[in-house]
Amino acid sequence: MSQKFAAVAGSPIEHSLSPAIHKAGYAALKMDWDYKKFELDVSSFSDFIKNRDPNLVGMSLTMPLKEVAIEVADVVTELAKKVNSANTLLFKDGKIFAGNTDIYGIVTALQTNKQLDISNPSIIGSGATARSAVAALHQLGAQKVILCARNEQSLTDLKNVAQDFGLEVSEVQWSEIHKALAATTVISSLPSGAMDSFAAMGPEIPGSLLDVAYSPWPSKIALEWILRRGFVVSGLEMLLHQAARQFELMTGKKAPLKQMREAIS
Repeated sequence: MSQKFAAVAGSPIEHSLSPAIHKAGYAALKMDWDYKKFELDVSSFSDFIKNRDPNLVGMSLTMPLKEVAIEVADVVTELAKKVNSANTLLFKDGKIFAGNTDIYGIVTALQTNKQLDISNPSIIGSGATARSAVAALHQLGAQKVILCARNEQSLTDLKNVAQDFGLEVSEVQWSEIHKALAATTVISSLPSGAMDSFAAMGPEIPGSLLDVAYSPWPSKIALEWILRRGFVVSGLEMLLHQAARQFELMTGKKAPLKQMREAIS
């Protein structure tokens, strides 16, 4: 019998840490599985899925595949539909299932702060991760959210998602990003380096920051936050927990979190 395997796909994919996390899980549980990575974009993705290896059990998805993943699936979870973002595909009984473990990853990462204050949170950026962040804040009990992004079109989509979850939305202009940084909890969903020029604009006494970009770490904004004694959560924490949930969905076994964490620390 051929070896079962899972994989991560996206573009660029070279520096993905997903293989290290999942392989550490397989090793810890003595599973003879492999985990691969595939450089795929929106145009090559559906052909890959159609012609996939029968031993491919599941996939982790990163940019730019989280929306197109919903289109190739037979069954999509309600949450993934609602945020129009799936980072997980499962291939089971001839069907393709799409789900979102990013939301769980964000919730669990933020909960590392025992004094988390989500009375007035903000999300910076407006892509797939920002939409997952909306769902995460809703699950944590937030009633409202401040949104700040450069792209008007995707910001409108993000606002609609937030209103679907019943959150009261206020928008902050990109030129006034300092207002979003003054929130009680800030989630930056921007790619690596994109927040660097705004790092010094944070408040004197900052709240909590989840910076989804984790390489290099600490990012400039995370460093500013630490120096000002704010609470910082690395995007690695989110990555670990969304991967652990994927691992459980793909293998049916409890994720060995300790060994998976060691693989990226």
